Formats: sequence, structure tokens, C-alpha cells
Amino acid sequence: MAYEYKLPSLGDGVTGKVTEIRVQPGQSVAKEEIVLVVGTDKVDAEMPIDVDGIVEEILVKVGDDVTEGTPILRVQVDGSRTAETPALTDAENRKQPTNERSSQETAGNEEAQAVEKAMPAPTSPPQQPASTTASGHLRASPLARKRAKELGIELAEITPAPGSERISYKDVLDYVKRKMNSAGGSTASAGIALAHRPLPNFDKFGPIERQAQSRIGVITAENMVYAFSAIPHAWISEKADITRLEQLRQQYKDQVKAAGGNLTTTAILVKAVVAVLRKMPQFNASYDPEKREIIVKKFYNIGVAVDTPRGLLVPVIKNADQKTLTEISVELTELSTRTREGKNKIEDLEGGTFSISNIGGIGGTHMLSIVNWPEVAILSVTAARHEPVWNGSTFEPRLLMPITIGWDHRVINGADAARFLQHLKAILEEPFLGLL
Repeated sequence: MAYEYKLPSLGDGVTGKVTEIRVQPGQSVAKEEIVLVVGTDKVDAEMPIDVDGIVEEILVKVGDDVTEGTPILRVQVDGSRTAETPALTDAENRKQPTNERSSQETAGNEEAQAVEKAMPAPTSPPQQPASTTASGHLRASPLARKRAKELGIELAEITPAPGSERISYKDVLDYVKRKMNSAGGSTASAGIALAHRPLPNFDKFGPIERQAQSRIGVITAENMVYAFSAIPHAWISEKADITRLEQLRQQYKDQVKAAGGNLTTTAILVKAVVAVLRKMPQFNASYDPEKREIIVKKFYNIGVAVDTPRGLLVPVIKNADQKTLTEISVELTELSTRTREGKNKIEDLEGGTFSISNIGGIGGTHMLSIVNWPEVAILSVTAARHEPVWNGSTFEPRLLMPITIGWDHRVINGADAARFLQHLKAILEEPFLGLL
């Protein structure tokens, strides 16, 4: 009998793009065998099939946007050739989960939020109305309706993409961009990106090579542009004397290694940051600009930036306040390894409340990081170096580590940011304080 394999859930509301198909028509497949890879804005997820059989037809191709419930393969589960599954009726098709919230549109969703108040009044004639149902209602996806309402746009002014019978989220975003451009504006006027000015002809100066940006790189760029434009950033720096801390790290690193972890400075920072967040919960929050509310989280999920061949990713240590330093070290080692190897799960990168970016292993003397929206603060750390410090009678060499806090000025003021660093500095210089 014919069986239609549909895409399992990628996570709540998560969509993705087919990046690899690992089977061919006529090929035998076994239950739990990986049949395709789906890339999301966070991970490349390997999708296992849930039956044994023979692949009869592949219903997607590389590059297709997919979401939970998207038909992927048609499989003969008993090895016999039976009639193909009848095509779905138009009504049934409309019941199928849509795939419009692709990784590109997730970034577009962020763009649309930022242009909400910057969109100029219409200056060009309205487009042809979108198609309507028999009852006279415009056909549009729920997400498109929601965004159009938020932006004050009449759905009747929007035309669906060619070949489509209903308005998609992307149609709404494209309409906004056209309106801005027709008024002489650009996405730069909304603080989203630089105006689309043509690049110079670099060829006349010398040889060049164009390299396609990776998918993770594209998404990271879009997210960073949005975060930097949506959040009023500010930073303050300090140096922590970690001479004693480094001695303790060296003293106990073998004990942690025996447990399967690596006692790194970053692992220690996770534990120390949680101690400060407990005292200063406004740093463990998000800002809701629509309701003018600060959402203070009662859980502590610490994201740690990891440099990978695919780009920068931020796996999250969940409930870090409930874990020992050894447990954090073990989990961070496992998370970092999975992330670098591209084997991390979607949930590994979700739910962060505060982020740490430590490039001390590479170098640097100072770094200003962009806050990882929708968080409100991020800690940047660079390489610790021995410096002469006056002890009252003479200079002595001490190991000093630069630390910088970046924050959302809508939620946090400069005085509290300075206090945050002083609390963190005190714990790093006297670790016992983190237990008080």
C-alpha cells in the first residue's frame, strides 16, 4: 500500500528549507533512516522516516520551503506497486499546513516590526484587489492578516504573488517595501539596513571573487541588523582580576574532565552570571514595545556563542541556576561539540535569556557585542593578560580579563549596567561570593 511520509515537527511554529535529499525513487528505506535534511534559521535537522518500504515518489526538491505536515515522500510500505494516492482536492489543500514562514520570512517578520511606524503614507494608486472567497472575504493566511493589521494595511490593496490564490506574509512585506520605495524611502529610513545603493565597479581596480554567503550567515546578518536597529544599545567595560580564579580552574580541571567536561572560563562565567542575574533580574528580561512592558523571566537559560564552520550559533544552557559548575561544564562541552559538527537540535538554540560571547581563546582586547534579541543584555569577554597592578607598595603581575556588558537602554540604565559588572567582577575575583 502507498504511504505518504509527511515532515515531522521542527519545533513550535518553525519552518525550514530542504537542503539535502538522501533517497531516490525505487530505493529501499528502513524505519529511522535519514531521508532528507531541513535547514532552519538555527540548525540543519536530519529527518528520519517512520516506516520501511520503497520510495515511489519524492514530493519536494532541494530549496523548497517546508513545515510540519508538508508531504515529502510517497512510499510503498509493502513493496508492491499500487495506485498512487489521489490528488488532494482544493479544499483539502487549503487544510494542509502552509510553509510560508520560511527562514527568510522569519527575518522578514522582524523587518516588518521595525518598519511599523516608519512606513510612509501611500503615494501610488492601489494595486488590484486580492482574490476573494465566495462569501466575499479576502483570502489571506492568518500570519498575513495579523501583520497587515499591525501595520494598518488594507488587505484589498495587496495582490498575491503570481499563481497564488491568497495573500501570504511575504506579499505583505513586499507591499510595505514597495510603498517605502515609491515614497522615496528605503529600508534604511526604518533603521533596517543601508539604502540599496549600487556598488562601485571593483573590476576596474583589480581582480575580485564573489562568494555566496552561507545560509546561516545570511540569517545572522538579517538578525543582527534587526537587533541593532530595534534595540538602543549601550556598553560599559571593566577588567576582572582572575589570578586566583585561574589557579582554582587549573586545580580542579582534571576533576571536571573525569566527569566528561572541560572546566573553561566560559563555563565559570555561566555560573557567575546566573548569580548576578538573581540579584539584578532586569538583565534577565525582554521588552514588549507594543504593551510597554518588561517581561522578567523566572528561569535562567544562558546562551553561549560558538564559532562554527557554518557561522556563529548560540546554544543555550537551560536552567543554569539549577546546575553545578561540573554539570554546566559537561553540558557546555557536549553542546559546543554538537554545534560545531552541525548535529545540534533545534531546542539546543531556543529559549535563551542572556548571552555570553567569549573570544578570549582567539585574542582581542575589547569587544562590543550586539544584544541577542529578544534578550536585553549580552556579556562580551576577550583575552586575559598579565598586567602590572599596584598593591599599595609595589607593582605585581596580575591576570586581568576584560569584560563588557551591552544592554538595551529601554530596560536598563547605565548605573545598573555598571553595578552588574561590579557584581560580576567581585564574584570572579572571589568565587565564594557567588554562593552567598
